[in-house]
Amino acid sequence: MKTRTMQTTGIISLLLSAATVIAAPDRNRWHWSNPLPHGNNVMDMQVSGTASVQVGDSGSLHFRGEDERWVQALTGTENYLRSTTVLGERFIAVGESGTIIWSDSGTVFQSSELVPENTLDWFEGVAASSLRAVAVGDYGAIYTSTNGVSWTSSDSGTTEWLRGVAFGGSSFVAVGENGTILQAPVSAGSWSAVASGTTEHLNRVRYLGNASSGNYYAVGNNGVLLNSSDGTAWTALNSGSTNDLYDVALNSTGLLLVGDQELRLSRDGATSWEDQIRDGLSNAAPAWVYLSAQSKGNAWWAAGRSGLLMEGTFSSGEYAWQASPSDSSHAWLWDMTVQSGIYIAVGDLANIKTSLDGILWTQEVVPVAHTNTVLLGVGGNSNVLVAVGNDGAVLLSEAGQAEVTVTNELVVTNITVETYGVVWTNLAPFTASSLQGIDVADDLFIATGDAGSIFTSSNGWNWTARNSSSSVFLSGVAIGADVCVAVGDNGSVLRSADRGISWSAVNVGTTDWLYRVQWLENQFVIVGEGGSIFTSVDGLSWTAPSSGTDEWLTDVSFADGEWFVSGYHGTLLTSTNLTEWESLSLPTGKSLFVTEVKDGQLLVAGVEGVILRNRTETQLTPVMLLDYSQSTSTDTNGVDTVYELFLFGGQPDQIFGFCSTTNLTSNLWNTNAVMELYDPSGTLYAIRTRDATNAPPAEFYSTQLVP
Repeated sequence: MKTRTMQTTGIISLLLSAATVIAAPDRNRWHWSNPLPHGNNVMDMQVSGTASVQVGDSGSLHFRGEDERWVQALTGTENYLRSTTVLGERFIAVGESGTIIWSDSGTVFQSSELVPENTLDWFEGVAASSLRAVAVGDYGAIYTSTNGVSWTSSDSGTTEWLRGVAFGGSSFVAVGENGTILQAPVSAGSWSAVASGTTEHLNRVRYLGNASSGNYYAVGNNGVLLNSSDGTAWTALNSGSTNDLYDVALNSTGLLLVGDQELRLSRDGATSWEDQIRDGLSNAAPAWVYLSAQSKGNAWWAAGRSGLLMEGTFSSGEYAWQASPSDSSHAWLWDMTVQSGIYIAVGDLANIKTSLDGILWTQEVVPVAHTNTVLLGVGGNSNVLVAVGNDGAVLLSEAGQAEVTVTNELVVTNITVETYGVVWTNLAPFTASSLQGIDVADDLFIATGDAGSIFTSSNGWNWTARNSSSSVFLSGVAIGADVCVAVGDNGSVLRSADRGISWSAVNVGTTDWLYRVQWLENQFVIVGEGGSIFTSVDGLSWTAPSSGTDEWLTDVSFADGEWFVSGYHGTLLTSTNLTEWESLSLPTGKSLFVTEVKDGQLLVAGVEGVILRNRTETQLTPVMLLDYSQSTSTDTNGVDTVYELFLFGGQPDQIFGFCSTTNLTSNLWNTNAVMELYDPSGTLYAIRTRDATNAPPAEFYSTQLVP
């Protein structure tokens, strides 16, 4: 349950009405279910007071306010955002194809005005003094602004790509490719080149320390670390690394370097380094691509690829690193199914995740022998779930109950739990071939995989090998009303009319890998390599509508009159007739391997644990005001302030307007705030403050859903 703060005036008594708005779901309103707080690459971070900002791919900008929850901002762009800064109290972000955006709230951004306009220069870095912001980018591009809204091009004197910029003391410093370093006075009107002593690409420059006694630090490829007190004379420091470095931060305990598989700490001014990944710390950081770093008092934030955010806190003489939040996972997810109202997703490292709502996911425990297994497929019925993977791995979970022992401090308790999707058992190997395709219909289980492998079972426990007369990898299988279809490499389509016992090849006229087949709406749908889509009602005669893309397509689902097809590089297609396809925008460019629909909610999942959700049908349940209270406090000057606490309840991911009026006959409603029910509980606390004087005699409230 999260809290939002509003500052307005006026309130005494209360009456609430709720209104719904009927409209199509917003296909651009995606939410991250995993990893958390999100799965976008974090190219840069800024911490300003109680507010923090992260920027990255697909126009992503995530804002963290006083409620300590990361919220995706509305940026109005899908361009890659590369850097961010704060000018006064204005947030600025820059990025791909001339993108510069700004916001005073951190949640809704507007595009800036550039002179010359319509530049296609990529902006890789941005920094600000108290009076001026400077953005730098490709081919020596430099733009300056005094307000973050209007920007003017400056002459850098170079055509080298500039990757970072910092302000400190009385000058700006920009760094870039081939060891380029430029310096400019506080006005940023003229730039001059200074010697760096290296030809390596420099990726970032920071001014660290206070304004009068800080230092510039520049980091680059192959472990380059440079230091300067004035931005003019630079000294090479030994970073202890030969990997590419992307950022540097400073706090009261030392200097932190982050990069490709690098997280290094120096407590003695960059003379010696402690490897925070490999030095055997009790709570070491994972090997990862870290792209940005920030200090928080004597703690650290290090963030990077796929949104991984590590928090380092000083304890017992060393730093302890923990993912924030700790229950997030970045293991690849290869398949997902919905059975008995439960989502089950499987992936790398024998990863099995379950969820009742697609929002909160639980990491299930698997048999130890399978912790290095890649689980490629999952299916089941109401009685048993089957997960299959590489080297013939098969795990089963049966419906039922089991008694488990729970220890809470000194109390040992036996409780009964449901085993379905929770308790998993190794099945004795019946093949050494990797398995991926899996489908279940009542008492028929079919699994397919490497070298034309096909196995059938009536219960999931006992399996029989079937002759496919194929030697290719069969990555998908579907059970239809009367026939079964298996698909795989080299355009392979196999058909069985006797419950998977005998199989015959069907020529569909392609050599593309046909990755997956599903039986949906009384027809088979195949998707695969090169944008392939094939449809058939009987598994014999196939049509091949054009998908409009060359991307690998990986899965297909159907809900509320719409087809959804997932694919590589963030591809998601939609159609109402399987013939005309439209591409949907996603907040990630990472490849997706599976799509599922349940209870009016669409989920897609894939690389590095990506799980995104969206609504396929409009949520008409009104948001209600569940509770209200107020209190008054008096400050040292005798001024009374009223604090009002509202508790709203509805469905998760609903956006609603909170409105009020002092006169019901006028029908004039004031929108106090537009809020979203982020918490999985579907509840939200909102705090409103006002001066205790001049309050109206009565105030009435309503909520209205925002489509």
